[in-house]
Amino acid sequence: MDSLRSMGIPIAYSTDKLTNQTISVNPGITVREFLDYLDNERIADIRFDKNQIIISPHMPKQYTIHGVLRNGESGEHIIGATLQILGTDLGTTTNGYGYYSITLNEGEYNIRFSHINYQNKETKVELFRNTYLDISVQPQVTELDEVEVFSLSQDINISENIPSIDRISISGADGNIPYFLGEVDVIQNALLRPGIRAIGEDASGIHVRGGGVDQNLTLLDEATIYNPNHFYGLISVFNPEAVNNVRIMKGFIPPSYGGRTSSIIEVRQKEGNANKTHFSGGIGILSARALLEGPITKGKSSFLVSGRQSLLNLSIDDFASTSVRRNRIRFQDLNVKLNFKYSQASTYYLSGYLGNDRNLVGLNSTRNWGNRMLNFRWNYLFSPKLFSNISAFVSEYNYRIESTEAPGAFVGKSKIADYSTKINMTYTIDPNNELTFGISNIYHRLLPGTREPLDQNSNTNSVRLENEQGLESAAHIGHETSFGNISFHYGLRASSLLTIGPGTVFAYENGTPTADSAIIDTLKYARYEIINKDINFEPRASANYRLNEKTSIKASYSRTAQYIHLISNTISPAPTDIWKLSNQYIPPTTTNQFTLGLYKNLKENTWELSTEVYFKNIDNNIQYKNGADLVFNENIETELILSKARAYGLELYAKKKLGRLQGWISYTLSRAESRISEFENERFILENHDKTHDFSTSWSMELDKRWSASANFVYNTGIPVTLPTDKYFYEGNLVPHFQFRNNDRLPDYHRLDLSIKWEGKEFKKDGSRRKNDDYWILTVYNVYARKNAYSYFFRESPVDPAVAQVVKYSIFGSIIPAITYNFRF
Repeated sequence: MDSLRSMGIPIAYSTDKLTNQTISVNPGITVREFLDYLDNERIADIRFDKNQIIISPHMPKQYTIHGVLRNGESGEHIIGATLQILGTDLGTTTNGYGYYSITLNEGEYNIRFSHINYQNKETKVELFRNTYLDISVQPQVTELDEVEVFSLSQDINISENIPSIDRISISGADGNIPYFLGEVDVIQNALLRPGIRAIGEDASGIHVRGGGVDQNLTLLDEATIYNPNHFYGLISVFNPEAVNNVRIMKGFIPPSYGGRTSSIIEVRQKEGNANKTHFSGGIGILSARALLEGPITKGKSSFLVSGRQSLLNLSIDDFASTSVRRNRIRFQDLNVKLNFKYSQASTYYLSGYLGNDRNLVGLNSTRNWGNRMLNFRWNYLFSPKLFSNISAFVSEYNYRIESTEAPGAFVGKSKIADYSTKINMTYTIDPNNELTFGISNIYHRLLPGTREPLDQNSNTNSVRLENEQGLESAAHIGHETSFGNISFHYGLRASSLLTIGPGTVFAYENGTPTADSAIIDTLKYARYEIINKDINFEPRASANYRLNEKTSIKASYSRTAQYIHLISNTISPAPTDIWKLSNQYIPPTTTNQFTLGLYKNLKENTWELSTEVYFKNIDNNIQYKNGADLVFNENIETELILSKARAYGLELYAKKKLGRLQGWISYTLSRAESRISEFENERFILENHDKTHDFSTSWSMELDKRWSASANFVYNTGIPVTLPTDKYFYEGNLVPHFQFRNNDRLPDYHRLDLSIKWEGKEFKKDGSRRKNDDYWILTVYNVYARKNAYSYFFRESPVDPAVAQVVKYSIFGSIIPAITYNFRF
């Protein structure tokens, strides 16, 4: 340094911070070259300040490793894989889009990418600048010669902050269990998990932890699906050929999700193989399905087209044990997806779905209903730390009824359409802190119903219910952080609904919509005029305390708000039920849910155990007056009652994830009830879907390389029913008198299902490997022909008219076998 000063170059440094070092350089090197050498070799940090040079000890800088993790065969992004910095306790996981980001001090690192169903991959990184890594890993073939497209790190249930999540991978072990008529289905699988149930067989929709069927937000590639059911609710609209993964959040709801109060059912479609063209499909008794996927530009873009069509014009009555006939139904599904990788920072996706059901009722009536969805999504990296997911979608649900029966032939129609935009951002601060934030808008357009005469000879009167419009908006922010063994995920969602004109609002006496006769005024609102405004703040928080590597305790709180409601007073919703926006008489439903759980893994993560308790308070839960008239009712608020509901329970779950024998055991002890101030002296009464005990177990066993067997067993308490407390005669007719709602229960429900899977030969006779994979599945549903009660109905005894006869109505009362053939080229 003294030599530099002798040359007239002012230099500032501290001798107590800079150690004495001897540095050898080439003769003739300039001063600037020497200073650049010190800086580039990280011997010292050089800063030029006006007319002097400041030399300070080198301080390590931080840089970010970011990129995506892909399936080496298909090029699809892998969700939930683990990135571990070897020799440290630092790491991260890939997000819901396969993207990862981790910020570290400069230096050399060995990184391991791991995933339960993919081969581990290690790579060395010299981190002296922000580095993008696009990593491909090869699938790990299991003993069953199957590759599970979606799975996670083996201890994800211990390490993640979010409790109460069910993940379903129907392309792996979850696809081997017995399904009704051999139709692999995500909803049938979900019903075997704790806290998730249906009213019974032939029931549309599911109930999650005591919530209503309309309180589940069902998303297909992030777009809303309003009716996720085919074939009377026995199978879902999600074609298994096109499904990549399913995630059901039933406890803690992250701030980025909202609009429903019970659960989020998130279904993601496959992206399409970017490397090779594949054709797969299957055919069974109920339907045939097929999928074609492949690259548009190899490694850069891909396509996927999948379709499903029902066969044989079947009806549930073909398998039922009852004389009640509902005639024939057909359904179709079409899934399409395109994706284009424009650059390392930018990827575009376009996905669509079209589904339809057609129900022939007798000789004179036809019902059609279905969902449509088109979604554009853009993933963009603003920087190595800032990831964005920007999407815009259109989603529709509509139905049409046509009756040709004279003299009242008519056509009825109804429709709901959503037009939505969303921006979600993720900022990775450091390995222990991640910030998420975003905004969303949904424009709801509801056409509740029209009824018109089919022709000029019909005596049907025209009825047209007034359309509804509303703008549902939300902004959210969330933070994930960890301190040693404790991690937190907390945030806030602010949501609102503006109902917008044109529209008509009736004013009622005392401000309460008790009856049509209470109307005292009619208010008219012009186009775009705001009719009503609702705002809710929804705090969310979750904590995870890791007792050790195999055990954790999690607790969470979620407040959620719902602004759109399904109006149905039947036990099981019908495709023709309408939706209704919140307004001044129908406030948003709000829920506060608390959860606490203990999670433990055993035997090197082979066994996954969990125990959870939950409690939910539900405000403004919609109920219906006795004898409510909901059909083409212009003043439907006069038929509704707002109740306070609550649900609480204990969930036990044990799952064996590895080995020749895989499966799980699930048990739920719960109660769901509501209090209606106008009935029952304000005491709590059971909800229609309450089941005290709900037990299910499902297991699959590999018998050898080509044969495997599976079994399901289900047992639950019968649902509540309303039985008469006495009877009387009126004009010679026997009339039952009902005093209390849900004062009894149906008999307990139980059922056993079995299936056998037989895989085709792997090699030809000449020893070469076959180019295609195929297998057969034989399923037997309801093995011991149990006639489970779905409901009761009453009629006069044919022997004694003074006696009311109780008749048990069962959907299935016999063994139902089925066989399916599946293939892949």
